[in-house]
Amino acid sequence: MTATPAKRMGGARPGAGRTQTTYKISVEAARRLREIVKRYGGDPSQLIEGLINQHYSMIKPNVVEPLSDAATQLVALLTLEAQTVETLCKRLRMSKAELERLVTMYQDELVKKGVHLHVATHSEVTRAIKLPGGLNRDEPTYYNKLSRNLFSLQ
Repeated sequence: MTATPAKRMGGARPGAGRTQTTYKISVEAARRLREIVKRYGGDPSQLIEGLINQHYSMIKPNVVEPLSDAATQLVALLTLEAQTVETLCKRLRMSKAELERLVTMYQDELVKKGVHLHVATHSEVTRAIKLPGGLNRDEPTYYNKLSRNLFSLQ
């Protein structure tokens, strides 16, 4: 009687049972990669990684716009406890529309700085700021409170 291998299941670390993820490329791409490696030498995985990094840098350049003084002041005012838009407008001495424009303009940078936007409930929509939606830019999302993320990225 011959033992059959058990079906592989389990964790993600190598040897734990789960098969490692492999990425497949087309036959033509593999042929070109072999020709390049044969002609110029080097490791194919490093070549692919370099091409991906080069392509990504062309798509999204590393140009980072500094935050305006008002946006920097907003980040400094935020605490771990969520603050309403009304409170922040009073503390920043600006209207709700101005705060909405400020957050819309610097939304990605603010999130990177650790700003957490809290989605407004149905009853809070009238007091909330309206920002373009994450999945569909035409459908806005309303945020009534902002706070500082405990685990900020920068």
